[in-house]
Amino acid sequence: MMIAANKPPAFGLWAITNCFGCCGYGRGPYLKRKLNSRTEHQLHLICGSCYLPKENKEKPLGEDAHFICHDAQTIGVADGVGGWARKGVDAGKYARGLMNHAKKTAKDITRSSAAAVDPRKVLNEAYANNAGVQGSSTACILSLNKERGTLHAVNVGDSGFMVFRDNMCFFKSSTQQRSFNCPYQLGNCVGGDCPEAAEEFEVEELRPGDIIVLGTDGLLDNIFASEIEEVIVAYEVSGQDCEDLASYIANLGAV
Repeated sequence: MMIAANKPPAFGLWAITNCFGCCGYGRGPYLKRKLNSRTEHQLHLICGSCYLPKENKEKPLGEDAHFICHDAQTIGVADGVGGWARKGVDAGKYARGLMNHAKKTAKDITRSSAAAVDPRKVLNEAYANNAGVQGSSTACILSLNKERGTLHAVNVGDSGFMVFRDNMCFFKSSTQQRSFNCPYQLGNCVGGDCPEAAEEFEVEELRPGDIIVLGTDGLLDNIFASEIEEVIVAYEVSGQDCEDLASYIANLGAV
């Protein structure tokens, strides 16, 4: 996506409680590393988010979007591709539509089954249901399997996530770009990518207190993992909740 370096981010942060174990991860649709072990306690995501759209009177909602579905333990972000503005199209509408459909799909899956939500299925359904909207967007969707203690994610483009443990970043998702500032992007346009292009991640055996930071490139391009580590250290002694932490990191990335 073509953006200014100081573009404010769409941002979400989630803390994990009631689990333990060691961790492992992999990436790519068929390269998931599995540890073949299970946690003895169910997990639960405690969620907070902050969105700081770039100031634009013509686009007060910005071009990024996110959703939190507590019941489905599923979360996501999307970043509308700003290049559509040259054609008079607000790509933020595509991003918001994609996330709205993703949230509805995650809810529907949870209502019909006790199984953990598959983020790839959520992405597939959201993309299909958003086909009537012009524009394109990156997207990253994560879902927690509470019983197995695993985090499952799919990502298209340069949004992504990091996982922190004991104040240190131990996992960071990779990005998909064809060239500098040309990320993969979902869309119903010529050259747009389909959900099949999404890279898949699985982080296993999460522990109590692990923190997941999910954001668009507006966050990830403007703040280092080491800076977030410093914020988390202060957060742990402050007694603030996830919403406060999300807001602080988002504003730090916007500076």
